[in-house]
Amino acid sequence: MRNLNKLKKILFYSPDFNLCLSLLVYLQDKYNITTTTDLSIVSSVSESSDFNLILMDTEPSSTIERLCENIKTKNNDLPIILTYVYKDQFNEIEKKIKKLVNSIFYKPYDLNEISSKMNALMVH
Repeated sequence: MRNLNKLKKILFYSPDFNLCLSLLVYLQDKYNITTTTDLSIVSSVSESSDFNLILMDTEPSSTIERLCENIKTKNNDLPIILTYVYKDQFNEIEKKIKKLVNSIFYKPYDLNEISSKMNALMVH
């Protein structure tokens, strides 16, 4: 049995339940994953536990920008990765969000590439 206490803790948000489940299955042997489909609890959940990284699968918006600002205000060292389908209409808000997140991956993405980035961000 694996020891969840020694694994790095990741909070993963996606409105897509199936994606949450798929990513959980893919990463559960490497990380202690908490998933949610409820964006409204991401901030409070991220504060209530000592996560090592937040991964959000969501389109950029002013709501996501505020959420990232809130997370960074409370824990500046907490890495945030954002994934979404690229659309030109997101260019302006993405410029603002890029200052708050550590990395952005556009769909379709390579899970090995994201996993490598996650490992690099959680080295400390």
